[in-house]
Amino acid sequence: MPMILTDRLFERKEPDRDATLCIIYCEGSKREPQYFKYFEGLSSRIILEVVEAESQGDNSPSGLYQQACSDIEGSGPDSLVKYEVGEGDQVWFVIYTDMWGSHIPLLRLGCAGKTNWHVAQSNPCFEVWLYYHLFVEDAASVVLADCTTWKNHVNAMLPGGFDSRKHPIYISDAIANAQRYFRTAGEEVLYGSTEMFKLGKTLYPMIASAVERARRISSL
Repeated sequence: MPMILTDRLFERKEPDRDATLCIIYCEGSKREPQYFKYFEGLSSRIILEVVEAESQGDNSPSGLYQQACSDIEGSGPDSLVKYEVGEGDQVWFVIYTDMWGSHIPLLRLGCAGKTNWHVAQSNPCFEVWLYYHLFVEDAASVVLADCTTWKNHVNAMLPGGFDSRKHPIYISDAIANAQRYFRTAGEEVLYGSTEMFKLGKTLYPMIASAVERARRISSL
């Protein structure tokens, strides 16, 4: 398998002293971390910390929230602070409706009491966000039974499936498509919608030049 660095078409950069720290707590242990790690070291303006579900034990919304409180505020049993979060830094929770729909409001309530803590919910799963990287049709029209079916559907639509070593370069398209078709009912994210465009709009200004350069090279 090719090295990720080769596929990304850029060299890693050391962060500036005033770089923005962005910590992303993932409900999943594979697809989401692989996706976000594409952007690690892409720009000196951002320090990206991707927390995988396997390192958390409890990947429910409350479990993710408690892990973040422990890592950032030292509220866990060992009282050790893992991340020094300053003004302007960001904390994100990447979750999906499929398993935790009724638990998500409590996570939103917890984040509302913190500065720059955000929820990026996808309904029914993260694959809705991946879908919008390469397809402009409304995902709500893709009526599928569950997350497993969604994963199979997205992979079947692309030769070799969604590849986190190269397809994240279409993040600007995903932001535009996901925002265009985003729907809610109150705080409920409706089927076929994803809040990931909000996280994408946070990341993209800092990584745009490198991503678009990689995109141009990949099209040659």
